[in-house]
Amino acid sequence: MSRPMALAALRPLARSRPVVLPSSAALVVRFASTSTSTSSPPPPSPSSSSASPGPAHSTGSLPLSWPQYLSLRRQRRLWSTLTSVPTTFAGLFLGGGYFASLEADPSQLIMGIEPMFVYGGAPLGCMLLGYLLGPTLGASLFSLTHRSIFRGNPAPFEVMDRAFFEHIKRNRVSPVFQSVNNPSPDYYGEKIVSLSTYRRWLRDQAAYKRKAMHGVPDEQL
Repeated sequence: MSRPMALAALRPLARSRPVVLPSSAALVVRFASTSTSTSSPPPPSPSSSSASPGPAHSTGSLPLSWPQYLSLRRQRRLWSTLTSVPTTFAGLFLGGGYFASLEADPSQLIMGIEPMFVYGGAPLGCMLLGYLLGPTLGASLFSLTHRSIFRGNPAPFEVMDRAFFEHIKRNRVSPVFQSVNNPSPDYYGEKIVSLSTYRRWLRDQAAYKRKAMHGVPDEQL
């Protein structure tokens, strides 16, 4: 092939090469930019992330106010105390009447003890049993007469009981400072029947703690 004919054959290829390559490269770049913009969302700005706080920890409201709860608690304790009186005497009379009706053989010992002492002490045991059953019976009667605060799961009174004892555990004196001869004042908060008695209980706990910590080495505090 002659040189003019070879140049004429290569001229169309040289003319088409700069047209095809730039157009394909432009398509690739355009496709890459489009896919990147649609697949990955833009990162959030610092202002938007700081403006949306995390989930708040809501403790919820208590079903009863503290004066109402402490008043009901005082009534329940009063019911428990009052019912202990008849149950104590009922245990004594029923136990005494039962054991007094039994015939005892003085020659036969009961667990190595003479029957006279056993039958004489058994009514006292029945009286003690009645005294212990009194608070349980009183609390049951109180819950029956106040069904609105003992109904539900959990019941409003039970919710207040848990919240109250959480306060007691958080503010009472640590058992480390107690001793047999010097127990903490009202460790379980049984005498708290109003807000004034609760404040006095807090003062007693603080005074006891200051007194117990006096002279205690630093490594034991």
